[in-house]
Amino acid sequence: TWTWSGWIKRSELSSNQFFFGAGADDGGNTNQILFFFLGNNRFRITTAQIVLRETSQSFADPASFFHLVVAFDTTQSTASDRIKIYVNGSQVTDLSITGNPAQNADTGVNSAADHRIGQGSGATYSGSSYGFNGYLAECILVDGSQLDPTSFGEFDTNGVWQAIDTAG
Repeated sequence: TWTWSGWIKRSELSSNQFFFGAGADDGGNTNQILFFFLGNNRFRITTAQIVLRETSQSFADPASFFHLVVAFDTTQSTASDRIKIYVNGSQVTDLSITGNPAQNADTGVNSAADHRIGQGSGATYSGSSYGFNGYLAECILVDGSQLDPTSFGEFDTNGVWQAIDTAG
């Protein structure tokens, strides 16, 4: 059970770009978790073997930051509740691919394995050709809680999603 939060601004579009990876390269790569943008600018969460989520939404605006929250809890009895994605405070429910980890699966996040920002994790995806080209700000990884976006941001009086102080 864990939550990843970060503000992202892409500089290059239309290419595979990994920006977070965690877990050991165990040959089958079943406990790796990888976050990346595909060449069609959709966001994907995957192990090296299984696509867990892919958004229908395209993230192709290099002019502004957006806030992404990915919340995992593999102990949830309802499979679709094990992974939740939020963009700018709203849950993403329009997905082109939905796969679910097994109940109580170990994802490798917050384990003793490599954790990488700006590229994938492990030998399979650590090459520079898959590196992220853009900006990442306020990347936060919370262990033990599947949090929603209000732990990291709020809407201002104009309805714009803004970061909040997450100290403490």
